[in-house]
Amino acid sequence: MKIIHTADWHLGDNFHGYDRTAEHEHFLHWLEGVIADERPDALLLAGDVFDNANPSAQAEEMFYRFLAKATALHPGMRIIITAGNHDSGRRLQAPSEALRSLGVEIRGVVEHDEKNQPLADNLIIPVGAVGSREVQAVVIALPYLRTGDIEFRDNLSRSVREFVQKLVGNVRKVYGREMPIVLMAHLYAAGAEIAQMEHSERLVVGGEDCIDARGIDTGVDYVALGHIHKAQQVGGDDKMMFYAGSPMPMSFSEKGYSHGVNMLTIGAKGGAVVERLEYKPLRSVLSLPAKGAAPLNEILTLIKALPKADKVDPAEWPYVEIRLKESEATPNAQSEIVAAMQDHAATLCRLVREVPQVENDNRQRKMQSLDQLRNISPLDIALDTYLTETGREMSDELIKRFKQAAEEV
Repeated sequence: MKIIHTADWHLGDNFHGYDRTAEHEHFLHWLEGVIADERPDALLLAGDVFDNANPSAQAEEMFYRFLAKATALHPGMRIIITAGNHDSGRRLQAPSEALRSLGVEIRGVVEHDEKNQPLADNLIIPVGAVGSREVQAVVIALPYLRTGDIEFRDNLSRSVREFVQKLVGNVRKVYGREMPIVLMAHLYAAGAEIAQMEHSERLVVGGEDCIDARGIDTGVDYVALGHIHKAQQVGGDDKMMFYAGSPMPMSFSEKGYSHGVNMLTIGAKGGAVVERLEYKPLRSVLSLPAKGAAPLNEILTLIKALPKADKVDPAEWPYVEIRLKESEATPNAQSEIVAAMQDHAATLCRLVREVPQVENDNRQRKMQSLDQLRNISPLDIALDTYLTETGREMSDELIKRFKQAAEEV
């Protein structure tokens, strides 16, 4: 069997206020081409279909239009979708009965019986090659787990591992020991490489959602993971656990990530061969400078090196952040940067100002008493603060601007 693994589409996402509909349409069109060329037996989408729990009508329309096109392109292909932490599991799962006739299965939540016990077997989905009625593999479709979804043991990792192994055991009882198994899961596996800042995955502070994934692959031929945006193999080279990654960068911290899908071929008695299919997003993200920060004159030089606006389709302009190093006052920096960007093929998303840290020495005036604080002027406070932060005296121009601002206030 041939299976495509993808995840973390985040349909409906806005990047620093810019709509990304065209970017998502570009990716979905590319994926339709992959389906037409590769003729997979199944497509697995491991969570975070949408960017938020209440997606726009436009985002939902895009999603359902893709399902209709994909199933029409390759009739008989199964599509299996699980909810991620950005999704509303109930909302995502709501049309599942109607979509089942197209070969689409959605698992948004872990259902429970009247005794509040998880209905584990509902997450087990048998699949076969297109055109065959024979079960040739089983997919365990595990949505993002929240408190109360499964029986909690002494820690989350153990609880998830035991729940997965119960599901694997149930598959073996029904389909035999040689039946290939693919596990879908939307989780943060310990050891996965994540961005150091700007966790657009919405990771829980303190790593409370981090799961020791060792053992969840026992008896499983491939683990199709979602949640972490960087495509990677986790658990070691001998482990068949992979994040497919997001189809486009979701923050400036994700520049340089590889984007695409994983295609796996599973033998009749198990074992998977994985191939990476690379995708080039419509728009990239770019930092000026590439690392660290730079003074204004260097920033302006970097901007001049960008392609001219009339040479690139505006739909393909990269998103740009500029990191300005301010060792001295640059009151007109923002206007100069914006003016310089006017004729270049780039979309300015943010300007980050970095001020070097200086020692808090005797140059800073001390506020010794409340009376002194009451009597000191706003300008004196500004002079002290500026001197402390930059190590330089405030210029006459800045003093003039500050006085004007103080008068207006």
